[in-house]
Amino acid sequence: MKTKTIKLDATQAIITHADLLAERHASYVSEFVTRANSELYAILAEILKLHEQVEASKQRDKLIKQMRVRLKAQHKIKTQANTTTTALVTKYVTRASRKTAHVYSRVLQVAIANGVTSAGLVAYIENSGGIDKVRMAVNSAEAIKQAQATDKSYQQQLRIQLNHKGAVGSLDLSAVNHTLPCASDVAFHHLLCRFNHATNTHEIVAVMYPSSALETQAMDEYLIMLDLACVSDRNQFYDKCKSLGVNMDILLRWMAANNIASADAARQMARALTASANQPLHAIPTVSLLKAA
Repeated sequence: MKTKTIKLDATQAIITHADLLAERHASYVSEFVTRANSELYAILAEILKLHEQVEASKQRDKLIKQMRVRLKAQHKIKTQANTTTTALVTKYVTRASRKTAHVYSRVLQVAIANGVTSAGLVAYIENSGGIDKVRMAVNSAEAIKQAQATDKSYQQQLRIQLNHKGAVGSLDLSAVNHTLPCASDVAFHHLLCRFNHATNTHEIVAVMYPSSALETQAMDEYLIMLDLACVSDRNQFYDKCKSLGVNMDILLRWMAANNIASADAARQMARALTASANQPLHAIPTVSLLKAA
């Protein structure tokens, strides 16, 4: 019985110590972390106010020049000709490491882009969840913008490839003096066809109004199918089709209908597409087609 009591006392001592440590941590967060963050947000608001004053000054260029000279002469901090006013003011005040100044100036830049002034900056940062959240939002916006540029480039190059690709079939509408509607923002005519099992032929039943939105969706669908075709000879083909809700047999028939004879042929097409699409973008994130190729 005495041994059990000793064990209980030891356990209680550990729990008590843990509770006291938790209280100590809560006090630390309240006294130092929260207080430090509040002070930092207030300083950033003052930096933004300074930025506003510089930008509004009639002596703007002179002020910027003086800041550059002083940073270099007194603090050995160099700035480039294309350094933004936001970054310059932030560096002048913080005189910190390049990374710290970069993070702070980015926060200020996104605040300015969202119409936030120095008077509302503290509330903006707090409502956004802190500096890191604001910074991540900036990175996220840039990633989205870059991904959109990548998608647009792939679609443009796909249109070029399809325009130079051998036709899977041909149709002469001159006999009925048919004039298809066209528009400057689309590359192809959009026809609806049905298959006549009796005659074993495809019949055009409707001509779609030329729509750039419809064509963009078609390019997206084509790129997804090409991506799947690139791994049609690999183990991940089943899982990848399943994740996208694509029927494997239909995908294989899609390949045959588009004269894509094999996964190797799909990868060759993807490599050419990737090389062409990446040229105007210089450095873009690796995309699925590039991995597959």
